[in-house]
Amino acid sequence: MDRRNFVKGAAALPLLQLVPTFAQSPHGLDVAPIQSVAALADQPLHRRYLLTLHRVLDGAAPSFTEDFLLADVKPTAERRFTEYSGDTSGRYIGALSTAARVYGTPFPKLDLLVEKVIALQKPDGYFGNTFHYDRPTDNDLALLWGNGRLLVGLLEYYRYKPSTQVLASCKRLGEFLLRVSPLMLSKEIREEFGAAHFASSYICWTQQTEGLANLYAVTRDDRYKTLTEQIAAVIERRPGDHVHGYLTSLRGVMDLYAITSDKRLLQQCEAAWQDVAQSEDLLITGGVPEGWSPNKHRTEGCGEVDWLRLTLMLWHATANPKYIEMAERTLFNELALNQFNTGDFGHRVLTDTGISGDGAARAWWCCTLHGLRYFPDAQSSSFRNEGPALSFDIPIDSQIVSGNAALSAVASSSLARDGSVRIVIRRSSDAAQSLRIRKPFWAESLSIRVNGAAADYPVSGGYAQINRPWKTGDVVDVHYEMAMKTRSENQNRVAFTFGPWLLGACAADDPDYFNELTVENRLSLASDKAVAIKTSPNRAFTVPIAARTFRVTPAEFPDQQLSVTPRALAEQTGIATTAWQIRFLTEANT
Repeated sequence: MDRRNFVKGAAALPLLQLVPTFAQSPHGLDVAPIQSVAALADQPLHRRYLLTLHRVLDGAAPSFTEDFLLADVKPTAERRFTEYSGDTSGRYIGALSTAARVYGTPFPKLDLLVEKVIALQKPDGYFGNTFHYDRPTDNDLALLWGNGRLLVGLLEYYRYKPSTQVLASCKRLGEFLLRVSPLMLSKEIREEFGAAHFASSYICWTQQTEGLANLYAVTRDDRYKTLTEQIAAVIERRPGDHVHGYLTSLRGVMDLYAITSDKRLLQQCEAAWQDVAQSEDLLITGGVPEGWSPNKHRTEGCGEVDWLRLTLMLWHATANPKYIEMAERTLFNELALNQFNTGDFGHRVLTDTGISGDGAARAWWCCTLHGLRYFPDAQSSSFRNEGPALSFDIPIDSQIVSGNAALSAVASSSLARDGSVRIVIRRSSDAAQSLRIRKPFWAESLSIRVNGAAADYPVSGGYAQINRPWKTGDVVDVHYEMAMKTRSENQNRVAFTFGPWLLGACAADDPDYFNELTVENRLSLASDKAVAIKTSPNRAFTVPIAARTFRVTPAEFPDQQLSVTPRALAEQTGIATTAWQIRFLTEANT
């Protein structure tokens, strides 16, 4: 698909409205439609979205054909993981449905796919192979996992395009989950399917919270609410267990909180989030591993997306700054590092000092599709309505479009190039309104110009506030002053950041630096200097503002000096998979 035609066609479409049968709540993360996709064209985060979208629609190895997607619903065994009945097809339906609704871009083949999927539903309400009610096995847990993902996908499609047939299918699947709930909630099953089962462990049941909570939002059938609450009560973070399943389970609890405002649900998720954030399982990149320690060997795009989406949900529910700070860290670093140059998401192998160049895998069966799903959440979370005020929280390309907003704006980012973001007012009222610009923790200071005129806007409570009568077309230019910083790591090592970006030495850029004793090389902090933009590699997704060059004393031949240029890990998307060193020894800590 040609990007120019894609953007042009999307911009010409009318704004799609939310399905009124879904409950709206100030506590939830409501991903609203974007008014003009054309305004986001050629912006960094939106280009990342388009890269993954084009991979899903037009990519190969493998291609997401209709037969390929239906294989896990029938199921047939011509590809990997069809025992997770409905997993790949459900993610595909959900991701494209949300993209269609938020970005205003129809996908004509989606409707027919949904019709064919629901036609394969079993009389008992589930999809896939035979479920063994008497004695579930790993394959039955896998079936439950896939059916949970398919229920979410069908409900996201229903939100985009209401259909009595689709809702009836969702309710039949809901009845199946109600039928098996006494067995699946039993202590026997909880203990039998422990962390050793991993992707077919008990998380295959607890992740039903997301579909059940959203089914309750549509139907207001209290049985779905009650079952969601019962499952929430047995969610636990088991050592070695599957991170994606656990975090998805919590996102479902937050979905129910958005509907009910039950503070106990919010408190549960806040405590669970804090437990992860304080643990060794929070990665330096702001991400999480595929498995909880001691099964902490590699990352997984699905878990990273869940961590971001859960964090954004908690930010919108509480306005606690620790959540938006973590969301930025995850978004600018881990999710960018995880995205392949093909547009896929997947796995990268963790080392003590960084990321291995070996063992990376494009997880097309889940992560690529789950990765596509995070972009609408991220781009819809940068702006936030706070009564009469509009807050700009994350410096990315984004928009705010809300029927209740007196002030509407679009942001375009050149943060990676010159540290700036431009905000253009799209709609305003005659009365004075407040635009609040958040000062991130990584910014030394903010410089703000309104229609080219500089003024002093003091930061209070983490925000610079501009209060004035706004006119459509007004322009606010925000410059974020950034500096390179070091942070102490384990084993007497340091890591480098510049603004929101974590830096690393890249084997593709500095092959002379990498060899058998690479991790014993020592950097001279006194030799740090910025790299001229013109010397930055000419490739997609560069962050030239962050690149720094250091003098290096090589471990293998210390009498001969080298240099190395750590760059933002986010640049990995623009190149073939390579190794990155993130934690360094320095001459200062010899």
